[in-house]
Amino acid sequence: MPDGGALIVGIGGSTSAASVTNLLLRACLDAAAARGARTVAFTGDELAELPIFDANVDIAAPAAAALVAAVRDADAVIIATPGYHGGMSGLVKNAIDHLEPLRGDVRPYLDGRAVGVIVSASGWQACGTTLVSVRSAIHALRGWPTPFGVTVNSAEQHPAADGTFDESITGALQILATQLTDFAGWRAAARA
Repeated sequence: MPDGGALIVGIGGSTSAASVTNLLLRACLDAAAARGARTVAFTGDELAELPIFDANVDIAAPAAAALVAAVRDADAVIIATPGYHGGMSGLVKNAIDHLEPLRGDVRPYLDGRAVGVIVSASGWQACGTTLVSVRSAIHALRGWPTPFGVTVNSAEQHPAADGTFDESITGALQILATQLTDFAGWRAAARA
């Protein structure tokens, strides 16, 4: 891993000013950075700038260039999404669709990368079904979903006024950050 540790790319969130998903993603990336990782985030506002993916027109959409380049270089990825109707948000799905230019890479799509999932949804059933649907997309893109996924029931669990979370959520984000950085380290050691 060059220059200071694994590169972990966070993708997700929403355009809401009070986005719990954005807060969770940033907190997990901070936990990974505390473990020595380099991090970059593409949150709701950046994702909203992407055009609707069209394989015939937007395969190299300029707005997606930074996202594609970051994921290409990533050692691990975090996908954080609000749960909408049992699945990831359209905003997050569109961003994932924009990874299509990685298809022909030596490491196609998310191949060889641990991918952590964070879901914020109103209700435990919505959390569970969204977690499963995101993990299915990760498998389809040849990624390695981490054993641990973070789910936050926004109907019951809320961030404090300063945007921080209680110990149970903070601990869950620490577990996810540890799995991502450990996996990236193991992959780097295996290649060496």
